[in-house]
Amino acid sequence: MKIFLILFFVTMSFCCLGQDSLEDHSKVSEFSKSLEHLLPLFTIHGTPKYQNREDTLIVLINHGYILGFSPRFNQPLWAAYQVSKSKKEVDYERYPFFVDDMRLNLQNRIGTQTFGNGYDLGHLAPNAAINKQYAKMSQMETFLMSNICPQKAELNRGVWQKLEEEILNKYPYSDRANQNNHLWVLVGPVFSDNPEFIIRPNGSKIAIPDAFFCILARPKTYPFDSPGNADYLAFLFPQEVARNQKITRQFLTSINEIERLTKLNFFPNLSRLMEDRIENTVASDLW
Repeated sequence: MKIFLILFFVTMSFCCLGQDSLEDHSKVSEFSKSLEHLLPLFTIHGTPKYQNREDTLIVLINHGYILGFSPRFNQPLWAAYQVSKSKKEVDYERYPFFVDDMRLNLQNRIGTQTFGNGYDLGHLAPNAAINKQYAKMSQMETFLMSNICPQKAELNRGVWQKLEEEILNKYPYSDRANQNNHLWVLVGPVFSDNPEFIIRPNGSKIAIPDAFFCILARPKTYPFDSPGNADYLAFLFPQEVARNQKITRQFLTSINEIERLTKLNFFPNLSRLMEDRIENTVASDLW
């Protein structure tokens, strides 16, 4: 009887561990259901899962990127897009307006006023990359307020912008084996346990991030979605950086550290063994 009970509790423990690892407090917006088949195109190793029971992320699918919007923080907690080496230069004029996302509930439409106090309306999925990779409509969708976070001007116009430019113009072209011309990108904010808030005229509260992360996956050989066939970089940038700051190794971190800070689970389609191998590693250098 004792042996039976021990086996029972051990089995239940493993089941619980499995459920925790698959826990996901996200749901695809009803307005995005018809585009749900596009999710695998913008992510590698699966769409991020959210493991914070205090919130439910709304997954919004656009034509050039996808994101997980937090009603609690009134901003996206992650955005994902993919860029590729291109032989054609597409560059439409920058869309001139920010627009509330009508797919969100009224209380989560925060208006298009600037944040003030040194904070830009910071794009998660970047206007320039989506413009050149996916054309006009997709570029316009980056100006939806569901894609916007409060980001210090020094960061937004400095090292973060430099990273966005390298993602578009450098990394897909650093072609060692003639197959390194695709790049999958995950970006998002990081919050303290007690973030400060920006209060909008309608009473909406927008949490101010402490930092921003960026995770890059670059295939080396085909098949691209095989975990051993890709290189990975994970960055963590604090809000307070000088505008002339360069991209250096000091900003490299592990994917596991970003998961710990954000309660997001990246690459959920990987086995636990492969996930640990990839996500515990801090890259030794930049690409």
